[in-house]
Amino acid sequence: MARKIAVAWAAEDSEAALHARYRAEAVMEVRTRLHALWLLRRGESPAAVAGAVGVGLRSVHRWLQWYREGGLTAVRSHRRGGPGKPSYLTPAQEQQLVAEAAQGVFATASAVRDWIEARFGVVYTVGSLYTLLPRLGIRLKRPRPLHTQADPQAQEAWKKGGSRHS
Repeated sequence: MARKIAVAWAAEDSEAALHARYRAEAVMEVRTRLHALWLLRRGESPAAVAGAVGVGLRSVHRWLQWYREGGLTAVRSHRRGGPGKPSYLTPAQEQQLVAEAAQGVFATASAVRDWIEARFGVVYTVGSLYTLLPRLGIRLKRPRPLHTQADPQAQEAWKKGGSRHS
């Protein structure tokens, strides 16, 4: 028989309050943690909780440690995977890139990559630009080009009544 875990639950973290927070949480990563805490608050064992929420026992113990150290704020604030790799560009260089893109200089990710390499000496792959550009709020999509012989008036007439000549 497993021994009972000892948790000094905060007064505002009653079983009903934890259940309500768990059900209202939109971020799935945090929702799983709150679900586990709610089950622990109900008296379930860490092993049973790990099986119920689909994580390892070590994760449940880690979340309990976070709760003991800082309450629900600490449980919600941890991110999976860490902060990620820092950008190759400085914030000033990113601002220059955003300004150039706002002027419509770039049509493709390859053009952006070439510009960055020529301007800053930083080499990006095209694939990594598809991560960088949305993070900076840059969209390269443009409307389809019109054919040189396209007649906008004839197209509007077609939309209104077909190909009948007036």
